[in-house]
Amino acid sequence: MSEPSSSGASQADGHAAGSQHGLTHCENCRAELHGHYCHACGQSVINPIRHVGHALEEVFESFWHLDGRIFRTLRDLLSPGLTAKNYIAGQRVRYVAPLRLFVIVSVLTFFVAQFAIHVDENNAFFDIDSVQQSTVQLGNTKKQIKQARTVAEVEELRARTVSGLQAAAKQVPAQARDAIDKSIQAVNRQADKRIEALRLEQKLDGAQVASQKAQGQHDAAEPEPGSVLEAKNLGEVETLRDLKLAPLREELAKLPKGSSAAIDQGNRIRLVNAEAGCRAAQLQSEHAKASEGPAVRKADADRYGVTDCDDVGDPLSFNGKPWNAKTNPLTVTWWPQFANDWLNRQVGRGEANFQRLSKEPWRYVSALLSAIPSALFLMVPLFALLLKLAYLGSGRGYLEHLAIALYSHVYLCLSILAIFVLMLLSAAIAPHWSAFGWISGIGIGLLWAWMPIYLLIMQKRVYGNGWPLTLLRYSVVGSLYFILMSVAAVFLGIAAVVRM
Repeated sequence: MSEPSSSGASQADGHAAGSQHGLTHCENCRAELHGHYCHACGQSVINPIRHVGHALEEVFESFWHLDGRIFRTLRDLLSPGLTAKNYIAGQRVRYVAPLRLFVIVSVLTFFVAQFAIHVDENNAFFDIDSVQQSTVQLGNTKKQIKQARTVAEVEELRARTVSGLQAAAKQVPAQARDAIDKSIQAVNRQADKRIEALRLEQKLDGAQVASQKAQGQHDAAEPEPGSVLEAKNLGEVETLRDLKLAPLREELAKLPKGSSAAIDQGNRIRLVNAEAGCRAAQLQSEHAKASEGPAVRKADADRYGVTDCDDVGDPLSFNGKPWNAKTNPLTVTWWPQFANDWLNRQVGRGEANFQRLSKEPWRYVSALLSAIPSALFLMVPLFALLLKLAYLGSGRGYLEHLAIALYSHVYLCLSILAIFVLMLLSAAIAPHWSAFGWISGIGIGLLWAWMPIYLLIMQKRVYGNGWPLTLLRYSVVGSLYFILMSVAAVFLGIAAVVRM
């Protein structure tokens, strides 16, 4: 009696595997099963959505199947150029594909960044003590300026706060200094308004005293309309607004419609209304806090509208006049009308969002972090194009340069990820062991210093040129890349603010 053939045994095992799971034909393509996997489409006989154990089994199997290649790829990435050189030479099965690895690492890097860089309403900008102190000082100063009773007191508060903010601006990245500059401008405006109010009060008090002495009256003189922002209650807000708007409306009625003078007058009326609305929001928010006590939530107190009136008088300007989508739009002459309409809609959204960012600067950091991954995805093919142009005589195609660019950016993301991890560890360990702060600081400094050196050695090993030619090409490519990256980051940062 002859032995069964190996193919027959395999087919029997396949049928046994299929019957073990109650299947004789593939659920996907209906081909007859001859093993754990369909020979026609490759689908497994195991259905992970019908059994929890099978679902967990598939997760771990997929992870460990990829695990070996991930660690092999990351290990070889530590040696500049080794992974890219081997991958281009044809050793692809041992490594994770560069595009897949770049996507995974970049997403992971900027996910961790949200924890390493504190971007919440209690932390302005980055985790820098001096900036945090300056932010707290700014909030206290605004209250102190409003309560100041002399011009000298206001000027002393102004000088002290501006000096602290200027010192903080020197310790943050350039991208975050705009918010500090806006804070300095807000302090100056607040101080100027308070000084004007104090001088008006002193003038009125003097007039009252002179009137009382001359006429022997004890009743206070009727004051002229003051700033709407100084109103003490909602009734006074409406009274002051009407008193200020009456002459402005009379003058507007005499001006030709659509004229520049009429537009300017309309902007003055709009400013008074904006000040009245902001002061009303302040009063209602204060009433909510007073009536509800400590239990009031910030969201409840702010639901009445914008309560920071420092920037009420600072509309976006264009051609020397406040921007307006209808009366003074931003126009690109060679664009079609629908494109200019779209542009002005974006400007309007950006203006509203920028007002939020100027008062909540941590949102700027969040928007910037959200823009960086997009900038990197945009820059990788551009970097590959720069390599292609710089190494025209190398005989390599664009896709080879693209693989090199992808592995270069993977290493950059891994280095930045390591920096974020050190920042998190430092925040957790340094309060209990101060020496770790120095250790993490040195580690972060070394990682930043090694990145450009790594990329230089990588280009030398992958392309095999001599050092003088490699240095020349590296300098040209690096300079152009830095310029393009800066432009892309600014553009995407603006886009992120508009799309918030």
